[in-house]
Amino acid sequence: MQVPKVSEGRRWRLGLGVTLLAVALVVVAAALGGTSSRNHATAAKKTFPKSGYGEVYKAPKSVLAHTLFNAKLLPAHRMARDIALAAFGRSTRKVNYQLALKCWKNDGCKTGTGGKLTVAYVEPFGENVYRHISKMEFILQALTYKSIGKIIYRSAHSDLNQALADFRAMIAQHVSAIVTYPDFADAELPVFKEARKAHIPVATYAWGYVTGPGKNYTTVVGENVCNLGKAYARIMNTYVKSGDIAFMGGFPGNPLSAGWQKCEQPRLNPAIHVVANEPTNWDASKVQQVVSGILAAHPNIKGWSYEYGLGMAQGAFAAYKAAGKPFNAVLTLRTDDVGMGCAAKKLHNPKLKVWYYTAGNSQIRVALTALMMQLKGAKIPPTIVFPIQLQSEAKRTECVKGYPQEASATSLVPLSLLHKMYP
Repeated sequence: MQVPKVSEGRRWRLGLGVTLLAVALVVVAAALGGTSSRNHATAAKKTFPKSGYGEVYKAPKSVLAHTLFNAKLLPAHRMARDIALAAFGRSTRKVNYQLALKCWKNDGCKTGTGGKLTVAYVEPFGENVYRHISKMEFILQALTYKSIGKIIYRSAHSDLNQALADFRAMIAQHVSAIVTYPDFADAELPVFKEARKAHIPVATYAWGYVTGPGKNYTTVVGENVCNLGKAYARIMNTYVKSGDIAFMGGFPGNPLSAGWQKCEQPRLNPAIHVVANEPTNWDASKVQQVVSGILAAHPNIKGWSYEYGLGMAQGAFAAYKAAGKPFNAVLTLRTDDVGMGCAAKKLHNPKLKVWYYTAGNSQIRVALTALMMQLKGAKIPPTIVFPIQLQSEAKRTECVKGYPQEASATSLVPLSLLHKMYP
């Protein structure tokens, strides 16, 4: 069968008709809410709001860079990121510093707002400067909420039974929310479950991991400490290469120490040997005792992995001096205490290499804001995880001018208030 020929003019007209029909269909699809870029943008706005649950998901880059070292080191999960932005954004709000200081010294206070909510920071330990600064961060964050009328602080002074009793006392008082660092890990799980049953949201910070976040309690905030251990291992592999190193931790079995230790050790070079692993209860005097004992048994220690930088500066430096040994070692630490940086600076020893992470005191603000959002109906992710980026003392010193030796320079407690806390 012969196909009839189509003239060039007719072919052009047919092509134009098809084109016009296609354009018309696109217009109709757009009018009916189809897949136009405009509708994509609208959907994106609906999916990722800029505010909600009484919060604005925004914080100045200067604040983020101050407390995280880098403004981009925020949680990857969208809701976790929004909670963090809301929490850090609140740190710029004006609060009554005189009231905050009084509240800090008196272990709690009424805020004067007439708010109906009561929030509690329950500490099993609470004996060192790190926890005291976290306490102030918690108070300052609470004071940004008009709905909070009362702030409570409790410390069990390292007594597990007292810690459980303090927690149960908060449940009995029907507080609105509880933030804690679980020094005794899963030994505290029963009271977490009791709070859950009483419909009291609970959050931990500094990666205070207890079994069942999202189920047994609301959320755990902080860096994934297994990744912290991996970061420690990379430093040791690069700068120690071979020889003896030692681990130290806080309370035996606490989730922070246990978390990084179990992940650092298997990633070390085969030529690196962990010859000691001792608890210190995060007490500088005990650090000195532990370091002295390890040096006596293993005089050629090339590296130390630990959390508490100030405890290391106050304890380990004294132990090395008493032993008559130069502090030639690689240190991997979690906190960025000013006293650690200044102590290292005074030694003028290029063979002492210090690597550290942010102390993370401001993580407690994120924990509180997460609970406040949950009280307004927000679905909180079970983990709020910050990325890890270790800093080199040689390139970015912790010895920040004007800060008290006890402080962390990444804290969001104003410098003027830190000086009143530690005159």
